[in-house]
Amino acid sequence: MKKYEELKQQLTQIRDNDYNLPNGANVDGIIADMLGFIGHTDAELRDKLIYKTFVQWAEVKGIISTDKMKQILDICLSDAHLFYSIGESGTDSVFTRSFSSLIISVAFCVHDENPFLTANDIQSIKETVLRYIALEKDFRGYVDGKGWAHAVAHIADALINIAGCSVDNKLCIGREGFLEILQAVKTLACNNQHIYSAEEDERLAITPFVGAVYLNILTAKELMDWIDSFNMSDNEWWKGTVPGDYYLHVNRKNFMRSLYFKLLPHSGYEEVCKHMLGFLAEEK
Repeated sequence: MKKYEELKQQLTQIRDNDYNLPNGANVDGIIADMLGFIGHTDAELRDKLIYKTFVQWAEVKGIISTDKMKQILDICLSDAHLFYSIGESGTDSVFTRSFSSLIISVAFCVHDENPFLTANDIQSIKETVLRYIALEKDFRGYVDGKGWAHAVAHIADALINIAGCSVDNKLCIGREGFLEILQAVKTLACNNQHIYSAEEDERLAITPFVGAVYLNILTAKELMDWIDSFNMSDNEWWKGTVPGDYYLHVNRKNFMRSLYFKLLPHSGYEEVCKHMLGFLAEEK
C-alpha cells in the first residue's frame, strides 16, 4: 500500500471514531504526514480528511497544542507550502498552496480562543500573506477529478482572520495594515486573467464589510473612497483588450454586487450602497 493510501485509511478510522486518537498513536507523526500530503490530488484525502482532521484536532478536540499549532503555521507559511512552485498556473501545485492557506485560518481560530501569537507574529504573517497574493497565478475554483483548488477563496478567509486578530483585546495590524489588506482584496477582485465562478467575490467582500461594519476601522466615507478607486465608471470594456478587460469587468461587477448586498441591511451605509448601485446601474 502506498504511503498516502495508508494515511487515508488511518484518517478515515480516526474520523469514524469521532476524531479521537487510537491508543498508542504518534500524533506528531500523523501531523507530519498530513502536512506532507496536504496538496494531494485526492480530494477526499486533502479536503475531507486532512483539512477536517486539522480543524477537529485544533479547534474542537484540543489535541494540537498551541506550541504545535505555531510549528504547523510556520510550516504552512514556508516556501515548501504557501509558496510551493509559486507562479505556476494549471498545475497540481496549487493544492499545496491553497490548502496550506486554509490552515492559516485554523491557526487564527485557535488563537482567538487560546492566544499564542504575538503582535509581531501577526504583522509578519500579514506581510507573508500579502507577498503570496502578489505572486499567486492560479485562480481556478473547482478542478474536475481533483476537487477544490480555490486559492483565492482560501486566502480571502485568511485575510479576514488576520484583519480581525487581536492581542490583549487590541487589533494588531492597525489602520495602515488594514489598508494594505484592502489593497490586496482589490488586486484579487480586479483579476483580468480568469473569471471567478466559485463565489470568490463573496469571500473577498467579507474583509471590507467586516472592517467597516464590525471592526470600525473604516468610516462609510473611507469605504466609499476605496470603492471609487475601482474606477467602475470606466465601463467600456469592449474598447479594451479581449478577453482581459471583459474578465476584469465581470469580476469587478460581481465583487461590487457581493459587497453591496452585505452592506445593504446595515444602517449608516445607505449612501455607500446608493453610490455602488449607481456604478452597477451603469455597467453594461
